[in-house]
Amino acid sequence: MTPVVTVIIPTIHDTTVFRALDSVATQAYPGPLDVIVIYDGSRAPFPQSAFAAYPFVVHSLSLKPRQGAAIARNVGVHMAEGQYIAFLDDDDEWWPNHLAATLSALNHEEGAVFTDAELYHMEEGWHDAFRFAYHPSMLTKTSPVIPSTLVVSRTIFETVGYFDPDIPAYSDWDWVLRATRQGVPLKRLPLITANYYFSGLSTSSRPETMAPELYRFRQKHHLPPLPVASFAQMMTDPWFARWRLPH
Repeated sequence: MTPVVTVIIPTIHDTTVFRALDSVATQAYPGPLDVIVIYDGSRAPFPQSAFAAYPFVVHSLSLKPRQGAAIARNVGVHMAEGQYIAFLDDDDEWWPNHLAATLSALNHEEGAVFTDAELYHMEEGWHDAFRFAYHPSMLTKTSPVIPSTLVVSRTIFETVGYFDPDIPAYSDWDWVLRATRQGVPLKRLPLITANYYFSGLSTSSRPETMAPELYRFRQKHHLPPLPVASFAQMMTDPWFARWRLPH
């Protein structure tokens, strides 16, 4: 039997969430989808009629006050009905092969998989492939896992534990580091299956927000000093060049 996949979309954007949902609707994955949209204090949920055209039911709720993407994703996991969980940020989108490829890579095992992505800088007008080599030891220095590419079995997610709301900018990195330290098999699938959109308004573009969270992340995991960097900065900063893969 083809497993149910829960898709969790935290959102603060009224405009791009439908682009994300449209990309879910294009998926070649033949199994049933359980789609959850969490409005992170941005507004009241859209009426259910706004989702009527989709070939799946969209469950939605609003968190007030705004609590951050980590808590929004955690709420989505609590609501999840699927055997597998796929995360998608509201300003990103999947390619049609995303769920079919990631579920095939997992082969119905208890683990997690992530893919490469095409990174778009909306203000500077460039895009490039985000491809980084992966080895578990790398996670003490940086993370190549864009959250919108991560698919994980629900059992494994709950065993590792939920996203840490005290370090929202690094909660995804924190989760994959905890997972690998617990022996969870984390696979990189060397395919681009998503578009990641980045701008100066993104949380990860504000060092004044990220630096204190990076410090808390380092203290939690007993890590040495590390550069504050976004996925976009990883594409050009020489410090990360050792892991970046050629086209």
